[in-house]
Amino acid sequence: MRRYSPGIVFTLAAALLSVGCAKKIAIQTRPAPGSVYAEKQAGLTPEETKFRDTNCFMGCPALSRSAGYGPTVTIYRGGYVLQHSAIDKIPVWVAERVTAEQVSGSVPRDDKFQPDPLLKRGARAELADYKRSGYDRGHQAPAGNQTKDAKLKAETFYLSNMCPQSPPLNQQAWRELEDLTRKWVQKAGMAYEITGPVFYDPKEDDTATADGTVQYKTIGANKVAVPTHFYKIVIAREGGQPWKAIAFVMENRKYDRPFHFDQYIRSIDWIEKHTGLDFMPEMDLQEQRRIEGTASPMWN
Repeated sequence: MRRYSPGIVFTLAAALLSVGCAKKIAIQTRPAPGSVYAEKQAGLTPEETKFRDTNCFMGCPALSRSAGYGPTVTIYRGGYVLQHSAIDKIPVWVAERVTAEQVSGSVPRDDKFQPDPLLKRGARAELADYKRSGYDRGHQAPAGNQTKDAKLKAETFYLSNMCPQSPPLNQQAWRELEDLTRKWVQKAGMAYEITGPVFYDPKEDDTATADGTVQYKTIGANKVAVPTHFYKIVIAREGGQPWKAIAFVMENRKYDRPFHFDQYIRSIDWIEKHTGLDFMPEMDLQEQRRIEGTASPMWN
């Protein structure tokens, strides 16, 4: 029999109690991240192994057992790999390898959003969940990172690659951040990107106010979780230089122009602490500390 942690049972109970509520948006409570968990990778097909090795830099992110995401499924595609939460109906992380060639094509967007056929109904988001919710279907692996291959671009429109995102953030600040990362890709020739949601409340960083929980909203009949923040990590190098990384965390809200992205830089360690993820788990520990331990200055 499958066993769930008390935090997961609490989240499921809260979801059941909210059934019948007429409101489309509900407030939920989730447990805070804890110990490290790595999803088993046994039984992958040769194609899935290839997609994993292509898109996950130094291994796919490892997820803590007690981070509160519930049962998860890892999906392997040519353009990205992601880990999807059955409780939240959104990805926990999306990893992709982006090349200068991928972002220099002319394949147009078709905007054919659709539920992911690799996920079961009830454990995934549906189009109706976003309808009139007040939130955009925010790409985690951007469609703009796939401009050479129509199939790879179309696969970015699966809802498994989406999170509910504030329209001003999705259409303005986050979009400009994605454009900026593509400029870095073109300069370096290739980069790895990891993107995903954060459920964060500053009170949890203060012992006087922390209670171990984070409140968040959900949308639709399937209670798709609305992240409080989003992170994006970019890892690249030029020539024979050492790998370098920069990470951003932005609240899920409107930002005024001009967008000062240097104000939203965080260390990768900070993101790991607040998501329950371990990025680049196969990297040498000393190198991992160098890359993850301090917040990088803004790249020129």
